Amino acid sequence: MLNVDGDFISRLRRVQEYIASKATIEDRFEKPISRVAGVDVAYEDLNAYVAIVVMELSDFRMVEKTIYKGRVIMPYIPSLLCFREGPLILRALKNVKEDFQVLIVGGHGIAHPFKCGLATYVGVLSNRPSIGVSSKLLSGCICDMPKDPLEYKPIVLNGQVVGYCIRPSNRANPIYVSPGSFISLETTLEVSIRSLGYYRMPEPIRLAHLAANEAKRLHAS
Repeated sequence: MLNVDGDFISRLRRVQEYIASKATIEDRFEKPISRVAGVDVAYEDLNAYVAIVVMELSDFRMVEKTIYKGRVIMPYIPSLLCFREGPLILRALKNVKEDFQVLIVGGHGIAHPFKCGLATYVGVLSNRPSIGVSSKLLSGCICDMPKDPLEYKPIVLNGQVVGYCIRPSNRANPIYVSPGSFISLETTLEVSIRSLGYYRMPEPIRLAHLAANEAKRLHAS
């Protein structure tokens, strides 16, 4: 595990600022969107299990599931998750064989203090359109929380809309979505809503979460 001090964190912040400067918040892919992928990471001590699930957006049919096991070298530090999970996800993406148009990441995109959450890091460095989805708001503010199913409200950071707070259903708490890179705010919202099923989190993320934890469980047994 890396020994992280103040100077090292300052260097990581500069890297985040550089990556954020390379992010493009506009659609850089062909439409209509038919396939998306979800990625999530599970941990067992210093072992990380990255699951990527590719699925048809129309009916949530899974067309590929891949697992990558790696070692964690970066401790968890709030707002620096991209350096802990990002390199692992980039390696896992190399194993994906099926095509997809948008990657949905369990983390934040530009709704981040430095506009470089995990989804932005992965999107820019993999050159893939990416969306960040989280159960918690990291940065920005929401003037009025959504109350009705599929209602959404903008997340505003420094006077700019950087994402949306969406209420999936009456029984579920809101989720927070933002573009990572190479996708517009409007398409981020569209894909996020279309990816919702019965549960709180979008299906690609939920299935990747289940797959990552299953891989961890099988390894432990």
